[in-house]
Amino acid sequence: MPLSRRSFLTHSTGLFLGAASASLWLPAAARADTIPVFPEYYTYAGFYPKIEAQDYRLNCDGLIAAPRVFTLEQLYGLSKHAEVETFHCVTGWKVHHVAWRGIDLASFLDNLRPTAAARYVVFHSADGVYVDSLTLEQARAPGVILATHIAGQPLLRKGGYPLRLLVPQMYGYKSVKWVNRVSLSAVRPEGTWERDGYAANAYIRKGFSWSDLL
Repeated sequence: MPLSRRSFLTHSTGLFLGAASASLWLPAAARADTIPVFPEYYTYAGFYPKIEAQDYRLNCDGLIAAPRVFTLEQLYGLSKHAEVETFHCVTGWKVHHVAWRGIDLASFLDNLRPTAAARYVVFHSADGVYVDSLTLEQARAPGVILATHIAGQPLLRKGGYPLRLLVPQMYGYKSVKWVNRVSLSAVRPEGTWERDGYAANAYIRKGFSWSDLL
């Protein structure tokens, strides 16, 4: 069963006070080939989708020139953009100097050729539950990628394998994991956590505390 916002954040308190401390004190320069320790790998649906590489497909549809389908092999061929970013969780922890590789989202969207009516990019998760969106302007911001690798290795299953969104300017709940569909829309759908009161424009704020949401 999906957790309510209060239950989810209350559950994370122990993680934040315990396991999270290991991540908060990571050295300033971690090895680029070592997958960083995240305090928790959240799943709204209650499980981590098991996706086989040969079966995976990314479906792209909506207000674009024509529907497109990409295999994982094709996506890996496009995955050439490197980013080193600090990952911020809305519950309060962060992981510094995470080395990602993926597909520059702005270029990917240009290749899909959005129609003039397109305003939002909607990302669906293979868990069948999670959905979130960005405006076209937000999706085209520097550093926003469809990530395929972390620290030079394919994503962990619990970390979104084989494809996840990375929006470094925003809190982690916007970086949808296990992405299997990208759709262009004229209307912004309500995101999974936004239904529970989270901000649609989740820009990282200095001085923010997870307890602000309880």
